[in-house]
Amino acid sequence: MIITILSLVSFEKNTITSFQNSDKLVHFLFYFILTFLFLRSVKTDIRFKYLIVIALSFFYGIIIEVIQKYFTVSRSGDFYDAIANLTGIICAALLNYFIMEKFSSSKI
Repeated sequence: MIITILSLVSFEKNTITSFQNSDKLVHFLFYFILTFLFLRSVKTDIRFKYLIVIALSFFYGIIIEVIQKYFTVSRSGDFYDAIANLTGIICAALLNYFIMEKFSSSKI
């Protein structure tokens, strides 16, 4: 819900931007957090859990970019925003899989 609102509301140019392409970092962080929390919230051991969560997070990001491009006046959809989203999604999935899943299942 927060990502949707922040993605569709208009901001002044200088309120967020502190360096060039800082919006890509924001996209990365939003989708990293979204995917990480999504994966942590799925408690059942679904066979394709990671694939499903990655696909849903990515398609959500694509839908937001399409809405920005065609249904808002002050926002625009951007291919590189989608790439930043996907990078955050993949990093969250890798972190969750290699660190969180491995440590929680080990006998330390």
